[in-house]
Amino acid sequence: MLDLVNEIQRIRSSDVTTLITGESGSGKEVIARAIHLVSKRKDKVFVPFNCTAVPRDLVEGHLFGYKKGAFTGADEDSLGVIRSANGGTLFLDEIGDLGLDVQPKLLRFLQENEVQPLGEKTPIKVDVRIIAATNMNLEEKMRQGLFRQDLFYRLNVIRLYVPPLRDRRTEIPELVKHFLDVYSERFGRQNLTVSPEAMSILIAHDWEGNVRELCNEVQRMVARAESGERLGLNHLSPILKPADAQEIRDENGEIQVIGLTEGAFNVQTEGKTLEEIVSALEIQIITESLERNKRNISAVARELGLTRRGLYLKLGRYGLKE
Repeated sequence: MLDLVNEIQRIRSSDVTTLITGESGSGKEVIARAIHLVSKRKDKVFVPFNCTAVPRDLVEGHLFGYKKGAFTGADEDSLGVIRSANGGTLFLDEIGDLGLDVQPKLLRFLQENEVQPLGEKTPIKVDVRIIAATNMNLEEKMRQGLFRQDLFYRLNVIRLYVPPLRDRRTEIPELVKHFLDVYSERFGRQNLTVSPEAMSILIAHDWEGNVRELCNEVQRMVARAESGERLGLNHLSPILKPADAQEIRDENGEIQVIGLTEGAFNVQTEGKTLEEIVSALEIQIITESLERNKRNISAVARELGLTRRGLYLKLGRYGLKE
C-alpha cells in the first residue's frame, strides 16, 4: 500500500491515463479519488461512472450525451458524463464490462479528446483525465475477443494494483476505527470501543468482499450497540464468530470470553504494538494451518491465499522454517 501511495505521488503532476485493478470492494474508487485530489485538477469535478450501472443499450448516451430527439425518449439535450467531467477527472468503474459496440467510440475519445453526442453532426472537444478500474483480467478478455486490444493499451498507460484486504491486515484496526467513527455519528452512538477478542477475529477474517464487507460488518455492529458499549463477540455476524464463543459477565460484572479455544484467534494485546499483535495472529494462523495440512507447503499457501514464495518469506520472518 505504501508503494501504491508513492506511485500516486509520482504521477500527481501528469494527466496520464490510469488503469486500477483489484478485487471488488478493495477500494479502487478511493484510489481514483486520491489520484484526482493530488493532481492539478483537484479543484475541478470528479465524476464516477459505473459501466454496469445502466443498461447496455443506454451506455453510449450516458457516456457521450445526446441531442433532443436523437431517439425515442430523448426529450431534452444531455451532456453525458464525459462532458460533465470537462476540466476534471472521469472515473470509469468496471471498464471490463463495457460493450464491444461502445469501445471504439471510447477509444476515439481517448485518442482525439473529442466526443460526438448522439444526434450531433460535429464532434466536440473536451478536456478530461480518464481513470479506469476493473476487477477483471482484461488480458484474458482480449484473448476471448471481448475487449479491444487498442483500447486496453490506451487505458493501460499507468497501471495500479490495489491488493485485497487479506493481504493488508495491519490496516484493519485503522479501518475499523474509521468506520466506527462514521457510523457512530450517523446512528447517534457515543463512546463505542471494540474488544481485543472481536478485533482479533476481524483481523483474522479473510474478507472476500474486502473493505466493503468490513465496512458493512462494522455498520451492523454499531447499529446493534448502545452508547458506551464495548463491541464484542456477541455483536459479530454469525459467519465471523466461532460457533462456541460467547461473552458472559462474572460476579464482578467483568466480561469474560468462553469458547475461544481451538480455531479461534485470541492473542495478548495489552502493552503490544499493532505490528506485534498482527504478527502474533499471523503466527497462530500459519501454525494452525501447517498442523491441519500436515506441513504441506502448497496446501497451506493455497488455504491462506499466499504464493509458496510468500509463505516461505513469512515462515522465515517468524522463525517457523524448521
